[in-house]
Amino acid sequence: MSSVSEFQTSSTYRALANALPLNLLIKAADGRRVFANDSYLKWRGVTWQELAGKHDEDLFPPDIARKYREDDQKVMQTGESLHSVESAKLADDSIGWIERVKTAVHDHHGNLLGVQVLFWDVTAKVEEEKATQFEQSLLKTLLANIPDSIYFKDIDSRFIRVSHAMAMKFGRASVDEVHGRTDADIFTPEHAEGARLDELRVIETGEALVDRVERETWPDREDTWCMTTKMPLRNDTGEIIGTFGISRDITDLKRSEAALHEAVRMADAANRSKSEFLANMSHEIRTPMNALIGMADLLSQTKLDPDQQDYVQIIQESSNGLLRLINDILDFSKIEARRLELESVPFSLGKTIESTLRSFSFKASEKGLELQRDISPELPDRLIGDPGRVRQVLTNLIGNAIKFTDHGGVRVRVEVLRREERADRDLAATHSGRESPERDDMVELRLSVCDSGIGIPPAQQDAVLNPFTQADASTTRRFGGTGLGLSISRQLVELMGGELHLQSEVGVGTTFSFQLKMPVCPASMPNEVDDEEEDLGGPARQRLAPLHVLVAEDGVTNQHVIAGLLRSLGHKCSIASDGRETLTKWRSESYDVVLMDMHMPVMDGLEATRAIRQEEWGTERHTPIVALTAAAMSEDAAACREAGMDSYLTKPIHSRKLRDALTPYQRELPPADDGSHDETLEQTFSPAAHLATEQDSTTINAAHAAFPSMGSTSDAISLSPENIGCLDLDSARSRIPGGTAGVLRLAFVFRTECAQLVDQLSNEIPAGLNDEARRNAHTLKGACGLLGAKQLQEAAERIEEAGRENRVQDSPELLAELQHEAERVLRAIDELLSQSDNADQPK
Repeated sequence: MSSVSEFQTSSTYRALANALPLNLLIKAADGRRVFANDSYLKWRGVTWQELAGKHDEDLFPPDIARKYREDDQKVMQTGESLHSVESAKLADDSIGWIERVKTAVHDHHGNLLGVQVLFWDVTAKVEEEKATQFEQSLLKTLLANIPDSIYFKDIDSRFIRVSHAMAMKFGRASVDEVHGRTDADIFTPEHAEGARLDELRVIETGEALVDRVERETWPDREDTWCMTTKMPLRNDTGEIIGTFGISRDITDLKRSEAALHEAVRMADAANRSKSEFLANMSHEIRTPMNALIGMADLLSQTKLDPDQQDYVQIIQESSNGLLRLINDILDFSKIEARRLELESVPFSLGKTIESTLRSFSFKASEKGLELQRDISPELPDRLIGDPGRVRQVLTNLIGNAIKFTDHGGVRVRVEVLRREERADRDLAATHSGRESPERDDMVELRLSVCDSGIGIPPAQQDAVLNPFTQADASTTRRFGGTGLGLSISRQLVELMGGELHLQSEVGVGTTFSFQLKMPVCPASMPNEVDDEEEDLGGPARQRLAPLHVLVAEDGVTNQHVIAGLLRSLGHKCSIASDGRETLTKWRSESYDVVLMDMHMPVMDGLEATRAIRQEEWGTERHTPIVALTAAAMSEDAAACREAGMDSYLTKPIHSRKLRDALTPYQRELPPADDGSHDETLEQTFSPAAHLATEQDSTTINAAHAAFPSMGSTSDAISLSPENIGCLDLDSARSRIPGGTAGVLRLAFVFRTECAQLVDQLSNEIPAGLNDEARRNAHTLKGACGLLGAKQLQEAAERIEEAGRENRVQDSPELLAELQHEAERVLRAIDELLSQSDNADQPK
């Protein structure tokens, strides 16, 4: 025991034990505490006097005391140390973890003295290890179960950890078979190289690649697609030691998208084909229908007995009904094919409503109905929009209202909801190409058509706005119609930026309404006189002085048409075939206006315009220049304004649009009662156009000599079945001055130009789709539009597009198609001209 007491009396030992940051306790062989250092006493919160000589049973519960005593006996019996980590009550009375070492204590003779207990707090370490184990368990669970591919790679792009799904995707039985491999061991060399480059970029920049869609190519199976994210892998110090990422297989999605895109493409193609078929059929049917209606009208003016009068009336009513049906189908098909374009011209909404109501006055009076209009006094005098389409919507709605109303009346109402000022916006510049100091406003309107008719049941209100649908679909229905009118109206309103709404109550009436947001027309913009108002005997037009116009156009057919339109409007014109010649003529003579084609040889219209404006710089001279373009895209308008043009006209050019484009540049003439001034003008401006080349002059003058007037040519020109689809004669008659004789003159001129251009293209295209070939194709395309040679026009347009896209490989096929269509068109023209020759022969 004296040896045990040495632990208590040796100052050296005590000093050394108290200096330890560990808790030290020595127990005698019988379990009595014989020494404890200061750390232990502090840990237990006791003094040595309180602890000395105590056994485990005096300090701990019986089960813990018994466990400690068993450990002590084991250490003393075996002489082996006992090392453990266990839960224990800490110095602050909380439960934590300690690491404990028990060893036997012997004296210098080797006699067993007791047990030394050394322990310290390892709570933080244990908790950290637990957290690490938990995170590792989470990662293991994630990698084993997630269906996406997760991977970790070292700096050399070797896999160091992958998910089970990734190993399965790679065709490996376990993840261990993937570890240590690279993409080059799994994918094709091309894909592996691309993946390695991506990872090097991530390692070098430290920036992640997020949601990259990649095509995976395999050496032994079909390609797959995935969406992948790749990120830099960093150690605790922030150093990049590799990459990690996650990818999701989207092969099925890509295939579904491809199938969906193909289905949409096929649906769009089918819809376009259907709409084009309807449009073509409607047009083909309307041509004989016009003749049928015309003949019925003429027949009604002859001497007929009462029965015959009834028969003719039935023919007229049925024909007009069929024509309305055809027009509805034509409009519907144009809207579906997205080929319906809206105008943006100044017009009076009030006058449009008045004229529309006036056209229904007789039908309303037959049924004893009252037509009313309620127009807000705040409605601006003029707006900018499409008066024809607004009138069409109102006509459908008012016509429906009258049809389904037997008593009461129909009211058209216009409300001004809001007027919004728009500073620095210049619609005049948008539509005329010239800058204007005007500020314009936007006005939001609500137009309503109300009736006191039979109403529409709630269950059928949604359906009536669908195509080919009527509220009354029974076999005994009282009201006819196609079921297209409301659908067309709805789509027209949507094209104008509004939405058609319906409110109805059975037995009370129906209200259709829609809101439109339209620009208010600036005061400086010229009036747009409706054809209907002119036909109804509107006010006489101003007396305006004719103009001397320089036409810059390389197409002979277009030269002929523009010259004819200018002559019909009373203007004098000279013609140049390219930009350089235009510049020469402008320098040598004074012109009131230049009509400038944008695409010409030698020098195009934009370059010629810039040259003219450069020479006018610093002078008081400014010649108005109106561009002639085949496309009215916003970029074309911007290019025209940037070059210095004042406005532009889109081809094909109609008389009314040409008249309105030139009107701002005409000065008003004083009134002349005796007509002498008109006679002077007629003598001053010869109807002949001063052409640019002798060849063009010969061709056009020959056309005028061959077809001098309507009187020498039969109006009943037509084509045989095999040629009827090559030319649209009705469309040509509507836009070419001079009626049938004008069409024949145009055909005569076009035949020569078409043959020349096709010959040139046949020589040029084999050498490549150069600028000259593209220009000739563009010229031919524009000329075809005047006669309605649609198939030939499209063939020329495909060559022009191939030239722009440099698709030289397509040129042989495109040239063969062009030559085939040209042969068909030339045969059709020859048939027309031969018909005219036969018609003019003396009978």
